[in-house]
Amino acid sequence: MTESDETTTLCPASSSHSYQSLEASAWDVEIDIKDQVDTGEVDSDNRFSWSKLLKYMGPGWLMAIAYLDPGNLESDLQTGAIAGYQLLWLLFWCHAAGLAIQTLAIRLGVVTGKHLAQHIRQAYDGRTAKVIWFFSQCAIIGSDIQEIVGTAIALRIFFNLPIWAGVLITATDTFFFMWLQQFGVRKIEAFFMSLIGIMVACFFTEMISSGPDIGAIVEGMWLPRIPTNATVQAVGMIGCLLMPHDLYLHSALVGSRFLGPSPSAAKKKEANFYFTLESALALLTSYCINLAIVVVFAQVYYQAPLPTWMTSDGPARLPGLYDAAEVLERTLGPMARYLWAAGLLAAGQSSTMTGTLAGQYVMEGFFGKFFKKQWHRMACTRAVALIPSMLVALYAADRFDTMGELLNVVQSLCLPMAIIPLLKLTSSETVMTPDEKNGGWMNTICWMLSVVVIGFNGSAFMEFLQAWDYHWLLLCLSVLYFGFVGYILYLPLGPSRVLDTKPSSHSHQQ
Repeated sequence: MTESDETTTLCPASSSHSYQSLEASAWDVEIDIKDQVDTGEVDSDNRFSWSKLLKYMGPGWLMAIAYLDPGNLESDLQTGAIAGYQLLWLLFWCHAAGLAIQTLAIRLGVVTGKHLAQHIRQAYDGRTAKVIWFFSQCAIIGSDIQEIVGTAIALRIFFNLPIWAGVLITATDTFFFMWLQQFGVRKIEAFFMSLIGIMVACFFTEMISSGPDIGAIVEGMWLPRIPTNATVQAVGMIGCLLMPHDLYLHSALVGSRFLGPSPSAAKKKEANFYFTLESALALLTSYCINLAIVVVFAQVYYQAPLPTWMTSDGPARLPGLYDAAEVLERTLGPMARYLWAAGLLAAGQSSTMTGTLAGQYVMEGFFGKFFKKQWHRMACTRAVALIPSMLVALYAADRFDTMGELLNVVQSLCLPMAIIPLLKLTSSETVMTPDEKNGGWMNTICWMLSVVVIGFNGSAFMEFLQAWDYHWLLLCLSVLYFGFVGYILYLPLGPSRVLDTKPSSHSHQQ
């Protein structure tokens, strides 16, 4: 495997496409990560190669971290606590749906050499793009709040620190990430994969200690059913797995692999195959980790004898991230508390750093490279999420579970602003070329999946409105919101915006 020695451009300037509203060169985004990985020549015999897979291995694991953030962990433990094993099948199909959508992000980045934020900025008029950016930034902020506060909760479990102190400590990971970037993209990927390994070790140890029912696990994975008292958890599971910022991130990270100065159709096909396979392996690992948490709380909470935190009518209150440590300590012993904290800390730190990286792509993809230095960019994008997190820590720490539900609603509302442009761009013959755009079946399946996910998220939003008694301001905002979703849904990406269909290329700076 060959790697360059200098800082490389992850989203190359020499894209295949220019748009009417802007010159492409004005919006090139350079992310200062060293050592773009050379994937070599296309195998003439088209046989599967483990060495080739290793060259492409990395971006999918960073993408999968979004499926393991503290918000998802809380959803898992509450699902196990209230529904036992009965929603394991839904958890699997949520990951499968996520893989289908993430595949589109892969193909957009590989085929065009540009990531999703750059395409949106060039494919839509300035006002529409700014509104989409606003929703995208809100999604990143909402996700980062959960990740930062989740990390702070892990530090509280370990050291009994107040939440606000843990948030301040978590802010220092920005400087660690800046330092880590200087060692190259492969070192970054290895670091994040090691954090996923910590989660596997911690959560699987707890699952084995809980004495799971293997037959019930298999039944829960294959028998589709939703208990009447777990409808909220089912909707939340669907809504919190597919994150808007993950689509931006994944479409950009594939640029860390050098496909050649002017990659052929065969080379792009190879890249799409190995990136998709790698993402499938990463999401399978993510599914197993999420499954382990559901199983643990199905054992220690749902199927446990009537403990002090339950009543004869069911759980008096579902546990949150901090309460989970107490539940595990009472049922599995003192060590379980710290295993939970270690896994939560790994989840929070990894998702916080990938959220910071996604924030950089989104900011500069929409507005261009206006930061002169790397630390300026990271400090700005980090502060955007850190300040709201501090406010949550100071004023809503005791009600973080309720705040988490609100943040999930916010992120679900932002999802259409990323997924609709992605589907339209990858379905465009002008953007992707006729041979590389979405096929008929792929397009139909992804649109159906998107409609289902957006529909469930809309349902969660309507329940949120009902809790507020249909306040007139929220009603007005909801009309504007759904009006804008309809606008970008039917706004064509026609010849008036897309001009050039030259073959794409990927840069490789020496």
